[in-house]
Amino acid sequence: MTVGVQMARPFRRERPLQTAKLAGVVVTLGYAVGVYLGIVSSGSITSLIVVPLLGLGLVLAVVAESLLAGHRLVRDETTVGDRLSARPLYTAVRAVEALSVVLAVAFFGALVVWIPSGPMAGPGAIGVFFVVLGLGLLVVVGTLCRTLAEYYFYRRAST
Repeated sequence: MTVGVQMARPFRRERPLQTAKLAGVVVTLGYAVGVYLGIVSSGSITSLIVVPLLGLGLVLAVVAESLLAGHRLVRDETTVGDRLSARPLYTAVRAVEALSVVLAVAFFGALVVWIPSGPMAGPGAIGVFFVVLGLGLLVVVGTLCRTLAEYYFYRRAST
């Protein structure tokens, strides 16, 4: 147990964004599951929007992170193909995270265009909410895969 704790501390210092993303995902999913199972009592409807709001925050973080990584990739002296093929599994996991963000943003944009103007009936609004919840979960799961892979590769490199 102490080995895991000792390894986690350097990871938190060296990769604070990944640590923050992982903590946000774990806390939010834990809270959502707790509310769903009735372990956590929540009489407020605002607890329903926690996952989509986390998804929005993660979208912003992943877009900024991807832009920064692209900038570093262009400025690096090694070729893009060499850099991407050096760690193919990491590249695939990072692509899954970026693809989940792109799909979520594209589907959300299509949803906004699809929604008719004017008032919406209750069942239609609930359906729209569930679609937004699903898009938020898509981003959360993509980010969870990336952060867990990042931690795995960090642990493997440090041993």
